[in-house]
Amino acid sequence: MAFNPKAGILVVDDNELIRNIVCFMLSRLGYMTISAHDGTEALDCMKNNDSIHLVLTDINMPQMDGWRLALHIKELKPDMPIVALTGEAPDAIIPKLLDSGIHQALFKPVKLEALRDAMSRNLRSEGMKLAS
Repeated sequence: MAFNPKAGILVVDDNELIRNIVCFMLSRLGYMTISAHDGTEALDCMKNNDSIHLVLTDINMPQMDGWRLALHIKELKPDMPIVALTGEAPDAIIPKLLDSGIHQALFKPVKLEALRDAMSRNLRSEGMKLAS
């Protein structure tokens, strides 16, 4: 299993149960997690925390959806990898990824292997050294 124990993942989802499950799964993979219940809280976390190396965000959230959140994150930290975790159908999400600032989409319910692979791939692409 490849992970970087110093890599911090910001998990953004308005559903507390999903947020908690995803944080638990990521901690099982060896990542540190920070959670936010919406886009506004996520942006506050981004501004006040240098230990975030990747953002995992829901797409459908009230007030600020994942698409808008990704654009705001890219203004703050252009190199930040962003992965969407959504319950929407792949054909509704995948065509929008290219211009969104979101690097990859995972679909609910997400399996541990898919989560591990996405974190590893996106952290590696940003130059994070991963332990094995």
